[in-house]
Amino acid sequence: MKSMRLSNRLKTVASFIGPDAGVIDVGTDHGFLPVWLAQSGAPGRIVASDIGEGPLQSAMSTAEAYGVADRIEFIRTDGLEGIDPSGIGTVVLAGMGGETMIAILEKAPWVRSGGVRLVLQPQTKQTALTGWLKKEGFVLKDAALCRDGGRLYLVLYTVWDGGGAFKEPVDILLDKREPLLPEYLDREIARLKRALAGKAQALAASVGGSNADLRQLQTYLEQAKGETEKWQR
Repeated sequence: MKSMRLSNRLKTVASFIGPDAGVIDVGTDHGFLPVWLAQSGAPGRIVASDIGEGPLQSAMSTAEAYGVADRIEFIRTDGLEGIDPSGIGTVVLAGMGGETMIAILEKAPWVRSGGVRLVLQPQTKQTALTGWLKKEGFVLKDAALCRDGGRLYLVLYTVWDGGGAFKEPVDILLDKREPLLPEYLDREIARLKRALAGKAQALAASVGGSNADLRQLQTYLEQAKGETEKWQR
């Protein structure tokens, strides 16, 4: 049987999946992550869900090609709607916008109970997503950056605890001395400057927040960049 090889992005996502409970991959697309989990001997349920029939069929074809179709539940649904959470310990939302993630999680109150892990890889609106997590009582357990296909991706691992101290992703990455953090900060600071200059309306919308919020975020990121520069001294 051939073995599934994950991209760097999905490897980073997989590194935060809990070792002892079932997993649901929301918006599974080609189903690479569920197939990898099945081949790795992951315990419990492995669920692949997608809103589109085409992507779900693609995931099923991938699972059949790798000989693990019988280990995976394939469900066509919008986000987590109608999903039975029994035995699910990790929910993966990867490759979608932060606002889409918020909308999905708001409709699934069960993610706030039982120590369910959320592994999130937002493509846009990262600040909006972390702000929502903080407001809703989630805490960030870990964060990581990875490079894949010439792009940088941020991956978050969070759980609900009712309102504990929320540590920002950048602060976690600073503590870990993440080698990709300086590059990530440069990118985010440049994006904020362009948004504030009004050079790209779509960009400003993707960042999210008022001008005052964006300026505050820019100051915070610039201070973090200064901290990374101390690593070289």
